[in-house]
Amino acid sequence: MAKVNMSVDQDRDVHIGILGSLNHTTWAAIRRDCYELEDIRWVRVNMSGVQSIDSAGIGVLLMIKECAEKKNGKVMITGAMKNPHVNQIVKLAHLDKIFQIE
Repeated sequence: MAKVNMSVDQDRDVHIGILGSLNHTTWAAIRRDCYELEDIRWVRVNMSGVQSIDSAGIGVLLMIKECAEKKNGKVMITGAMKNPHVNQIVKLAHLDKIFQIE
C-alpha cells in the first residue's frame, strides 16, 4: 500500500509525496484532499519513492492535474526519473508531454 503525504506551503504550493505503488489505493488517499484545496499555484508531485505505477496510477496523476487546473494551478512531477520502471511508464504514457517533469 502506498503512503501519501500532502502539505501546502505559505506560497500556496501543494506538495504531494508518494511512497510505494501509484495505483487505485493512492487515488482514494488523494481524491478527497485534492478537491478540498483552495486557490493554489503549483502542485508538486514527488514520485522519487514510487516503486511501481499502473493505469490507475496514471489516472491519479490526471485527476491531480484536473483538480489543479480547476483551482488555477499547475502540476510538476519530480523524482519520476529515479526509477527506470517509472521513467519508462512516464514516457510510454506520454506523461512528459502533459506534465512538467523535473
